Amino acid sequence: MDKTEHALALKEAKFDINELFFSITDHASTILSGNDVFVRISGYSKEELIGNFHNIIRHPDMPRIIFKTLWDYLKAEKPIVAYVKNKSKDGGYYWVLAAVFPLGERYISIRIKPNTKLFAAIKEVYATLLRTEGNGGMEESGQLLPELLKMHGYEDYDHFMNDALLQELKERQQNVSKALINEDYHAPSPTLEKLKTVYCYSTELMNQYDEWFEKIDLFTQVKSMFEEKGLKLRELARDVVFLSLNASVSSYKVANGGETFGVLASDIRLNAKQNDTLIAEIDTVVQQLSLALNAIVFSVAGMRLQIEMVTYFIQEVSHNDNELKIEELIENICDLFALVMEYSNKSNVLQRKLDQHIQEALKYLDQLEQQMMYLGYIQIYGIIEAAGSHDESVRFGVIFSQLKSLVKETTQEIELMQKMGLNFSNENRHRIEKSKAIDTQLNHLKEEMRTIKKMEE
Repeated sequence: MDKTEHALALKEAKFDINELFFSITDHASTILSGNDVFVRISGYSKEELIGNFHNIIRHPDMPRIIFKTLWDYLKAEKPIVAYVKNKSKDGGYYWVLAAVFPLGERYISIRIKPNTKLFAAIKEVYATLLRTEGNGGMEESGQLLPELLKMHGYEDYDHFMNDALLQELKERQQNVSKALINEDYHAPSPTLEKLKTVYCYSTELMNQYDEWFEKIDLFTQVKSMFEEKGLKLRELARDVVFLSLNASVSSYKVANGGETFGVLASDIRLNAKQNDTLIAEIDTVVQQLSLALNAIVFSVAGMRLQIEMVTYFIQEVSHNDNELKIEELIENICDLFALVMEYSNKSNVLQRKLDQHIQEALKYLDQLEQQMMYLGYIQIYGIIEAAGSHDESVRFGVIFSQLKSLVKETTQEIELMQKMGLNFSNENRHRIEKSKAIDTQLNHLKEEMRTIKKMEE
């Protein structure tokens, strides 16, 4: 590489944080379309991009395992988010956070400029993966990737990409000027004048999704809380089981009245067994709840990005003085919009599932609360019996005092889960009602696009 090539390789293509761009490909990765920002940043002309494979902008600094992961997700018809370093035509580079969504026979990739601490950390991860591939090939980097993600606190790639999208969108909201999305709509042609109504709907929808996106922290907090409290309940249940075993052993050591303590120990064991069954049910529901919460967090973040892309694109073309192919413009907007509709429907299904999981968890928590009340009665009776016992060697008073502490602590954990569950259930049902209004707006927008499409045919 000569000095000129080296200088170009170090040159970052201009990509403002306010900008958004997308490209649409077929399943073979052939570029079908893209917006002006994509064309400009790539350095290629639109004619050079359309019909070419997407790897025309692939940068050699990208680990191959990341692209393998991307294609594994897409072939499974799953969306994926990844940090990607691309190469411009002049040999420069630009980084993006790419969110790629399957849509029928096409893939829609929406990209934003990454700007978080996580992005800085991932660049180091990529450098490590690249070195590993150079020495041991992609198989070794494939084994290393999950380990590196775990070092950064991520259970798997799903959890990583969900958090990456969430962090980058939050950072984007803090830095992007709201003035960029406004009512300043320029219509240089009759078709674009017709699109003004669509633009107004899309800006209104973006405000609705902004409101929903602001609630996303509650979803992640509920997920963490239920996982944390579920683990705590399992630990406390285990302690009750051990205590019941101690009580059983101690009852055999009592010379007089051991039968009574034996009955109490048996009751504790039976209660502990029933608690184990209930906590196992709660654990299963918590896992289902956690998966649903992960999915809805991604879905809401995805929709927020998708509707902003629609709004940005319509505004972009309204200010474009170049001659536009109206059919291509309408088709692009329809594709982007179909993506929003698809994820809106997915979110509605997920919200209803969430409600079912929460109600189920609350039902089991109520049953566990009743069990702990009964265990509390056993503990009180045990304290009374221990006070009347003259055989202090077995220390039944200590055993039942420990049981009292366990009952109290478990009850507190249950109450915290119930309170959070009820609050979240109310918020989720409120969001379900709000979603109905969003669906109405989406249907209006769909009808507007259908009318415009018919007028152009």
